[in-house]
Amino acid sequence: MKMTIEELKIDDFELIQTLSQEKILAKGSFIDINLPPEQIIQEFQALSQARPKLRSLGIYSIISLRNVYIRLNHESCLKIVDQYIHGIGWHDLQYICFFDIQPSSIYIHIVFNRVTPLSKVIDIKCVGATWQQYEVLRQSCSMIIDNPINNQYLQRQCCNCCSN
Repeated sequence: MKMTIEELKIDDFELIQTLSQEKILAKGSFIDINLPPEQIIQEFQALSQARPKLRSLGIYSIISLRNVYIRLNHESCLKIVDQYIHGIGWHDLQYICFFDIQPSSIYIHIVFNRVTPLSKVIDIKCVGATWQQYEVLRQSCSMIIDNPINNQYLQRQCCNCCSN
């Protein structure tokens, strides 16, 4: 499997509107994902207003998992995202996550608010994936993909070998 992580700074949260029209809304933190996209954007903006001098309000992360040899469902992708975000230490940020799940590729789009609920700010210098982030992503994927419970292909193989 080939993994890439792209991180970009964003000046506003209008990207959420575009993503909500094109991708599957999967998860959010410090936000009610059942709200209409316009209200979600307003909630992100409201939190950012705690630091009015910020120009780049958020960070947009695109995680690409290509050449995935098993079929991952929505729940498995959520587990990968949870483990990844906790692993990089951004679980205390407001974020919203979208999925684009294709037969052999998964694209995870995450919009993070740079302002935390405690009005602290994530430094923009951290934009750009490090080797540590790739290691966290690799471990997050391995926990899901290598687990036979989540791996339908391995389950079928095992059943075929065991049946006499």
